[in-house]
Amino acid sequence: MESKKDKVVHTIRISGFFNTPPSEKEIYQAMRDFERLQRILRWVPVLFLAVLGGIFFAVMKLFELNLPAFILVTISTVIILKELSTVLFSLHMRKRLMKPLEKLRVAVEEIAKGNYGFTVEEEQFNMVGDLIASFNRMSIELKEAEELKERYEQNRKELIAGISHDLKTPITSIIGYVDAIQSGVATTEEKKEKYLNIIESNAQYTNKLIDDLFLFSKLDINQMQYEFVRMPICEFLQDVIVEKQLELEESGVNVSYTIDIAKDKLLAIDGKMVYRIMSNIMSNAIKYGNKETPEIHIEASEEPDGVKVAISDNGQGISQENLEHIFDVFFREDVSRNKEIGGTGLGLSIAKQLVQAHGGAIFATSKMGEGTTITFTLKDQNLQEDHDE
Repeated sequence: MESKKDKVVHTIRISGFFNTPPSEKEIYQAMRDFERLQRILRWVPVLFLAVLGGIFFAVMKLFELNLPAFILVTISTVIILKELSTVLFSLHMRKRLMKPLEKLRVAVEEIAKGNYGFTVEEEQFNMVGDLIASFNRMSIELKEAEELKERYEQNRKELIAGISHDLKTPITSIIGYVDAIQSGVATTEEKKEKYLNIIESNAQYTNKLIDDLFLFSKLDINQMQYEFVRMPICEFLQDVIVEKQLELEESGVNVSYTIDIAKDKLLAIDGKMVYRIMSNIMSNAIKYGNKETPEIHIEASEEPDGVKVAISDNGQGISQENLEHIFDVFFREDVSRNKEIGGTGLGLSIAKQLVQAHGGAIFATSKMGEGTTITFTLKDQNLQEDHDE
């Protein structure tokens, strides 16, 4: 099992505070050298006083040589002032340098114990102050990284729980209806066909869930391969919307759209992924739209370096509390995860990651009783690559 000490060394390496990552042995060797230096410097004032005593003894010997008084006084004054200034300088450096470094050493030990976020309160307007400020930033970043790690772990647990729930429900249903057919419960062809249709529906739902999980896992570990192709974005969006319009209107969903984009505007995008973005958002709009007269309206417009697309429904809306979480993994407004509503709870999370892969942003606005609008932007990936270069 990895110790906290190993963990902090590993985290420091990741955060890039060292050009060449130091080993644990090197770190603790540096700390021992620092402690040794401190012990030596503690004796510096005593050594200076001993030297000063020797100087006084030498001056007394000079007096015995019967040299002119002003020469003796001058020599003595110069030597005494020199040594006093050295002692004062040493004490000043100890206050300005060693004490802050001692606090920094204590803080490093606290970090090594796993107390991330521990900072040093010291105002120094010199290199030591810069070092302390850098340490404080590092400490805060380590704490944020640890909190992020804990959030990821919690999300992972929720993801596993969601997968287990969403897979178990349709598989249990499939097993039940297959058993019913095999045991002769389905006594008529009509009932048998009904059971088979339910089995097919649950199998398709399970397959969609697995497809979404596979895509999400590739996105999550950054193994998704994109094919950005420069294309007339107006024509592309119109083709996608018309295809979805024909499909949805057969199910009684009224789809309308306006596209305010120049026909000759070219945009480098991954067409399959943008289709997936729009499909996921529109599916979400249908699930939570008005059940009696479902409507979806799509508006697409130009942006300086891309396009903006807004997809609105006429549903009951989403509360502000839930609106902040609709792009989270496996989030659904129906906390019971009722399969009748459909979906895997991954659609909008996948859409968000695909939008971000296109350099864009996605957000939602909603008004209770009127509906929800999800808006996303796409940036020209050729322009993004040129900018990165």
